[in-house]
Amino acid sequence: MLLLFVTPLFAQDKHYKDFVQLLNNSDTATIASYIKKWENEKGKTADVYAAWFNYYILKKRSEPILFTSSQPKGESLAVVDSTGNAVAYFGDLGMHSVNLNLAIKTIDEGIQKYPDRVDLAFGKTRILFSCGEYDMALKELHRVLDRSVENNNRWKWSGDEAIQDGMTMLTDSYQQYFAELYDDKLDSLAMALVDDFLAHYPKSVYFLNNKGALLAMSGNEKEALGFFEKIHVIDPSDEIVISNIAFLNKKFGNKKEAKKYYKKLLGSKNEELKSAAEEALKDL
Repeated sequence: MLLLFVTPLFAQDKHYKDFVQLLNNSDTATIASYIKKWENEKGKTADVYAAWFNYYILKKRSEPILFTSSQPKGESLAVVDSTGNAVAYFGDLGMHSVNLNLAIKTIDEGIQKYPDRVDLAFGKTRILFSCGEYDMALKELHRVLDRSVENNNRWKWSGDEAIQDGMTMLTDSYQQYFAELYDDKLDSLAMALVDDFLAHYPKSVYFLNNKGALLAMSGNEKEALGFFEKIHVIDPSDEIVISNIAFLNKKFGNKKEAKKYYKKLLGSKNEELKSAAEEALKDL
């Protein structure tokens, strides 16, 4: 079952419970009839838009598989010849999918009508990520960031439930998107996401650290050190940042600075960081 909008509050709603049961049974005809009934009773609520979105995504799963000579976006299965070279691919239809386009059109209408229902935007983003449509996903995440400034991170979730700590929710969610891009070695996209977040929240310790890490991984270590030092001013207690500053100073031959920061880790409760600092100080 693919259900993109779930919270305990929403789960208490009768319409929602019935909808989940129908979705589990994958009976698209019955699902469509039920959502129409729901819409007639409640109107085009944000939750109704979410239901239609899930309905179209469910229908998308029954569409034919794409067979092509070039690797499609998203997940795919390669067909190889006797030498091990890929000669064709089975994959998702992606944006060629009629139902995916209907899902996106529906959720866009819902987002426009209910811009503070962040679950709608994140549901759309999740599907775009799964299809490899990262540019479209980042565009949606940019819109959410713009809206976060406008509404001061006063977000709602399924069932119009108010999110208590909107800034923490936003940061954690974007950190997850960043991790996915980073793990998939999509560094340029990961950096685009980081830069967009920092353009809206320039003092975000998480995303300053993400940028420093990306810069270091790409060989721009001196610039990365500058970012880590900037974070240390904002949050002197962040031990990962302290460790990064110590490591880069040691690499650059700045022994005095390296010792200074490694010594800060000797009292750490993180045994891994503490042990690494002890070993590094032996070499300094």
